[in-house]
Amino acid sequence: MNHHRPYGCREDAAPRSRPLAPDLTRATTFAYSSAEELRAVGAGERAGEFYARYGHPAARAFEQKVAELEGADGAVSFSSGMAALHALFCGLLRSGDTIVVSRYVYGGVDSMLSEDLPRFGIEVRRFDPFDEVSLGRALDGSVKLVHVETPTNPLSRVVDVKKIVELARHAGAWVSVDATFLPPPFQRPLAHGADLVMHSATKMLGGHSDTLGGIVSSRHELLEQLEGFRRRTGAILAPDTAWLLVRSLATLELRARKASDNASRLAHFLEGVRKSGGKVARVHYAGLPGHPDHDAARQYMETFGFMLAFEVHGGLPGAMQVYDRLIVIARAVSLGGVESLASIPLHTTHAMMSAEQRQEGGIGDGLIRLSVGIEPYEMLKADLSAALGL
Repeated sequence: MNHHRPYGCREDAAPRSRPLAPDLTRATTFAYSSAEELRAVGAGERAGEFYARYGHPAARAFEQKVAELEGADGAVSFSSGMAALHALFCGLLRSGDTIVVSRYVYGGVDSMLSEDLPRFGIEVRRFDPFDEVSLGRALDGSVKLVHVETPTNPLSRVVDVKKIVELARHAGAWVSVDATFLPPPFQRPLAHGADLVMHSATKMLGGHSDTLGGIVSSRHELLEQLEGFRRRTGAILAPDTAWLLVRSLATLELRARKASDNASRLAHFLEGVRKSGGKVARVHYAGLPGHPDHDAARQYMETFGFMLAFEVHGGLPGAMQVYDRLIVIARAVSLGGVESLASIPLHTTHAMMSAEQRQEGGIGDGLIRLSVGIEPYEMLKADLSAALGL
C-alpha cells in the first residue's frame, strides 16, 4: 500500500499529526511582543513562560501527573529528593517553630535535622511512630509540623498514618509523609489525612537510574509557599530530567507491580532460608505474616513494596561476604530502578549515624538492603542462593 500523499494533494487536506511524546523546551527565557505582555506574565496575571527558574513546561507536566496520582491539588518538583525535603522543612517553618520527626528516617534527613534546622532556630523533636505515648510527649506544646517516613528506610516499617494525623490535628500541626519507598497508586497518604507527601523522584518514579529529582504534593496554600521557596533557592528540576520523569510515569504501575511481586517472592524465599537454619538471621518485609506491621501494610498499601532487607549471621563481616558474592544484583546505592541492587546501610544510607542511633533504629551491622527490580524472579533467587552458599 502506498502511504505517500498523492501528487497534487493540498497540504491542508492531509490528516493532522501530533507527537506521542511530549515536546522538550530547554529555553531559559522567553520573548514577548510588548512591555505590558511581559509585565503581565511576570506578575502572574496572564499565563505564559517567564524564566525557567520560576517553572517550565516539562516540570509542570511532571507535577500535574504526580498530583493526579496522589489525588492532590498540585505538586512542586525539585532538583533532588533532599532539595524537596529542605523546601518542605525550611519553606514551611521559620525560626521559633517546632518540628516533630520520626526516629526512623533516611540518614541524610537525620543530618539535616541535627546540623541544619537548629542553625535556623527550628526546634527538632524526635519520636517513635510506633509508640503513641512517644508521639504524645513530642506534641506537648506548640508544634508546626510532624514528619514521618513510610515504609521506612531501610527496614520497611509501615506507619499508621491515620493515627499520626489524628494526634497531630489535635495539636494543630501539619503532617508530611516521605513515601519514597512506595509510590502512588500503591499508597496515597493524602487520602488518609496527611497534608503533604514527598518523594525522591530519583527512585521508583524515575525508575531507570538516570534521573535526579524530588517532588512534594499537597493543597494549594502549602504549595504556594513551597513554590516561592523554590524560586528563592533555585532548586528547580531541569527540563531534560523532568521530560525523562514524565516518560517514566507511563510505566510506573507496571514496574512497581512487577518489582513488588519479585520482592514478595524473595522475602518468602529468604524467610525459608532463615527457618532452615541458613545464613539469614532475619528478614524485614511487611508482606511476611510475622512482620510487626503486616496488618498496617494491608490497610495502607496495595502491594507490600519492592524494598526488603535481611540480616545475615556474623555481623558486618558476614554481610560483606554475602554481598561480594552477588553477580546479578548490583552492588550500588539508591533504589527503585528496573535493575535490582543491594547496599549495606552501615556503609551507605546510615553511615553518618552513630552506632547508638543505628542500634536504636534496629539497624544491625549485618543488614543488607535490597531494591528489587524487574528481572526474572528465578534469576534473582539463584543469585541470592549462590551468595548465601546454598
